Amino acid sequence: MTRKSIVFKLFILTFGFFTLTFVLFFVGQSLFLEKFYINQKVNGVQKAFETFVDDYSKSDQSFDTAKKLKQQFFDQTNAQLILLDQNGVIQDEHNYYIEVHDENNTNEYHIALNNIMTGQEYSNFMKLAIQNNESISVQGIRKKDTIIPITIKSTHGTWTNGNIIGDLKAYGISSSEVKGDSSSNNILIQIKGQVTKMNMPSKADLQIANNIDTLVQGVQRWEISAILGEIDRNALTTYTFSDEKGKNQMFVKPILQNNTITEFAFAMTSFQPVNEAMIVLKDYYVYAMMIVFLVIILLSFYYSKIIAKPLIRVNRVTKRMANFDFSETLPVTSNDEIGSLSQSINTMSVTLKDRIEQLHVANEKLQKDVEMERQLERTRKDFISGVSHELKTPLSVIRSFAEGIKDGVSNNTDYYTDVILEEVDKMNTLIVEMLELAKLESGTYKLEVQSFTIDTLIHQVYTKLLFSIEEKQLAVTINAETDLIVEANRNRMEQVIINLLSNAIRYTPVGKAITISALNREDNVYISIKNDGSPIPEENLNKIWERFYRLDTSRSRHTGGTGLGLSIVKNILELHHVPYGVRNESDGVLFYFSLKKGNRNE
Repeated sequence: MTRKSIVFKLFILTFGFFTLTFVLFFVGQSLFLEKFYINQKVNGVQKAFETFVDDYSKSDQSFDTAKKLKQQFFDQTNAQLILLDQNGVIQDEHNYYIEVHDENNTNEYHIALNNIMTGQEYSNFMKLAIQNNESISVQGIRKKDTIIPITIKSTHGTWTNGNIIGDLKAYGISSSEVKGDSSSNNILIQIKGQVTKMNMPSKADLQIANNIDTLVQGVQRWEISAILGEIDRNALTTYTFSDEKGKNQMFVKPILQNNTITEFAFAMTSFQPVNEAMIVLKDYYVYAMMIVFLVIILLSFYYSKIIAKPLIRVNRVTKRMANFDFSETLPVTSNDEIGSLSQSINTMSVTLKDRIEQLHVANEKLQKDVEMERQLERTRKDFISGVSHELKTPLSVIRSFAEGIKDGVSNNTDYYTDVILEEVDKMNTLIVEMLELAKLESGTYKLEVQSFTIDTLIHQVYTKLLFSIEEKQLAVTINAETDLIVEANRNRMEQVIINLLSNAIRYTPVGKAITISALNREDNVYISIKNDGSPIPEENLNKIWERFYRLDTSRSRHTGGTGLGLSIVKNILELHHVPYGVRNESDGVLFYFSLKKGNRNE
């Protein structure tokens, strides 16, 4: 199974998360942003529109007040608002109209021109150049004594309101179907008459009219819907009106005075900016998506590295800890979970290191104890073996000579008794030396050092062993400087010299020489005892210090000794912490050791 790094996993996870978030955001904007924006805009305009109606209804309803409230409404919503009279005719500071008497001169009709002020249509209308007392023919929508014109014919031509014609066609009504005259009650009416009075817009008024084309068209649409009974003129009406520029939301609400409709407030807000913004936004998303994906990749990689880097370091350090390497610690650079983990690992590392060191020390001590126990076991076995062998011979001799005395083998009982006593003395010497060695090896023995002259001690030992020296006719030479003061335990040093000299006497052939030297060195006194004779095999030089070890493996009684003398010497010299040793010379064997110089006044 292929193992993937945590960096790769975090990168994929982060990249997927950011990508999903961006895609959801993009889809949400594409599907819901336009609807949400339109809904918010419609609600905002409607709220401001209702506020306008309430404020205007409570005011004096003058043109100045209306103008002020319209400006406030425009500032809040950026939407257009106009007022209509109770007949649905747009009110302005200047009302534009034509008054016509019919041919029978029985009725006078008011032809409202404000509702046709739709830019180009109004410009085309002005080309008729209508004059007072001119005969014209008017076809339009009848509202009591007011007519909203659809077509007007004069001597200069015919004008047609294309917007209303289009709206009528939308409802299945054709202007050719208009029938009736001044006495007719039809919605659409056609009259002929003479112009008696008129108020026409100036060129400046036409320029203003160009800015409310859509609003006027919306009024015309509302008028037709109201006439056909599709909407309730007495309540707030909202509807969507579309033209060549886009969709628009219309708001119409009556203004009441004493529960009577006196005017209508008419507002319009365009959705064109929203549509344009959405189109631009969709084009923008193409470029934004490329940039965002690049940023997502970089952020995902950086984020994954930030999270993974300390974890990789933790993994490396813990692997070292698993191999008992506690040399590296983790840097704690943050106060979060990773920082806490690093601190815990550092603490665990220190604790484990201390515990392992303690275990190592305890293990070394245990190994030493085990080794000492093994050494003691070997010593015990050697001791039992040596003692058994050493005691076996004297006990055999004592038994045989005692049986001889008992059986009366010889009348010379004194000889038998002397031999028994001699063997008893040897056994006693062996036991004493064994006890002495055990005391020295116990680890509890403490030396009391003092200053004394070593040359004097050497002459005293020589005197004690003079009988053995003369018995073997040995030539002993003492090369000792006078007044050589050393610092040591005098009794133990006497025992060392006695054992070494006794060993030299024992292994020196009859008539050969022994040389005892005590030489003054820089900071110590060098002491040696050399005897003529056969050298010690090199492989046995280190073994001679062991207890019960003798060069004569047969342990013959003729060579004498217990095999403990040199072992006692070794332990005494080691208790003094002085160098010692043995080496073969060309004509014999040399034992040596050094002692620290002492002060004369002690």
